[in-house]
Amino acid sequence: MFKVFKRFSLLDWYLCSQLILIILFAVVLFSIIWLAPETLFKLTQYVFGGDINPVQGVLMFLLHVPQVLPQTIPVAVLLGTIILFQRLSQNYELVALLASGISPARILRAVLWVGLLFGGLQAVVSEWVIPQTAPMLEKYYTDANLKDIPDRNFLFVEKNHDKKLSKFFLIGQIQKAALSDFIILYYDETPQAGVQISRIIRASSGRWVPDRHQWELNNGIEYVLDSEGVYQDIRPFAQQQVRTNKYASILLDYTRQNPMIMPWGQLRQYIKLMKEGGQLQEIPFFEVRSWQKWSAPVATIIFALLGALLGMERVRASRVYGLLFGVVVVFFYSILVPFSGSFGSLDIVAPWLVAWIPLLVAVAITFVLRSLRPQQG
Repeated sequence: MFKVFKRFSLLDWYLCSQLILIILFAVVLFSIIWLAPETLFKLTQYVFGGDINPVQGVLMFLLHVPQVLPQTIPVAVLLGTIILFQRLSQNYELVALLASGISPARILRAVLWVGLLFGGLQAVVSEWVIPQTAPMLEKYYTDANLKDIPDRNFLFVEKNHDKKLSKFFLIGQIQKAALSDFIILYYDETPQAGVQISRIIRASSGRWVPDRHQWELNNGIEYVLDSEGVYQDIRPFAQQQVRTNKYASILLDYTRQNPMIMPWGQLRQYIKLMKEGGQLQEIPFFEVRSWQKWSAPVATIIFALLGALLGMERVRASRVYGLLFGVVVVFFYSILVPFSGSFGSLDIVAPWLVAWIPLLVAVAITFVLRSLRPQQG
């Protein structure tokens, strides 16, 4: 580590220090802009309304900040680098560096170090900070009765040895301590080699019993259907046991932890269990999500270099172009990131490619915009 710092020249320290200060200021500014219109306004209302005290309000705001950092860090790095290099160009500092024999690649080395720093920071926030702070924030809201516990269901589809549907298992509410709103559909094979519903079970509550490896359902009704799909019998019950594949209870535990904020290793384990348990419907979406955990920090590193390219201008050139082009790149990248997740769930394109498309498009747009910039003397 010390050898790395010894290789830093005065130029590296100057560029890094200037760029880090600008980016940090931009991160704080963009985070406040992101949170102020809704989050900060609501927290202020809660404090003055007596729902929470000022200390709780400040803590809840701070817990909101990590959730927006993965979006604000890349934007801050790109626009911050543009601003720095525009300033270097307008103050003749960039001209002086190039005239003294320092190559553009040598200048970009410091930019790359800063990109690596903030790319690493973004990875730490996504992998460690958000999984720790998001549940804490949710608890603050629920303890103060400021937010209803969100509805989140769990779906498990079970197939027989012939890969035909045998059981449809749905829990309507899994966020509360007690699981509720169970619906189980049983399927039987038909003479035409298809399947049809033979039984329907609805229960108000239930739980998984590990010792017996089965579900215990409470206060429900079982509907028995004939071969024509007509109700043949209706049986209320106080308690009933239901068996499912062992992966149902395992995947339920993962789902209750909210896979959207899981660290990469845990998310890969979740995907592995879904494959083993035959739950293939959501795998493409979470495959893209796991690849985005790599592509997002890399995008921050690349954005540092793209910002330098957009910020390097002729002395008498307009400063507007660099920032304007940077905003265009950020706009398309910000739209494509959530779109890629939804597109990936269609399983049309390989998940790894879907995750990298926003960055590839941003790079392409940057070079197109540079070629369109007016050349002034």
